[in-house]
Amino acid sequence: MKMWSQTKKNSVNSFNHNGFTLIEALAALSVFLLIVFFMAPVFQIIMNNNDLKLKNQQMEWDVFCSQMKKEVRMGTKADVLNNSLFLTNGPDTIIYEKNGSNLRRRVNYTGNEIILQNVKEVVFTPLKNAIKVNVIDLMGKEYEVIVYSFIEWI
Repeated sequence: MKMWSQTKKNSVNSFNHNGFTLIEALAALSVFLLIVFFMAPVFQIIMNNNDLKLKNQQMEWDVFCSQMKKEVRMGTKADVLNNSLFLTNGPDTIIYEKNGSNLRRRVNYTGNEIILQNVKEVVFTPLKNAIKVNVIDLMGKEYEVIVYSFIEWI
């Protein structure tokens, strides 16, 4: 009998207590789930950057429309030649033309002011006392504005 109790005692003491307990396993699982939970939105934000580009393009378009309306309303004459817009404002000639993937503004054939970026195609259409501008950006979105003049163009 003595031998049996001694082997039982030795076997109990021979276990290493280096393994995980249930509480440790639950804590590790909780930390892992928190990391996974917060990584999914981070990857979504990183991978989906087009939304920011669209917002920036829309803001650029709004600024372009405001500037164009001001110059057309102040101008005395507008012509479209070779898909470039020529506005006459007193002694100055303001030219809007596509240059690469940008729409640029020049005054009296000098300067190079970029007023709209990421432009795939631009079409200026003269109307009676107005100019219609159609723009397609590099992402395929179409923009359109009709700018009316307060004075009658000759």
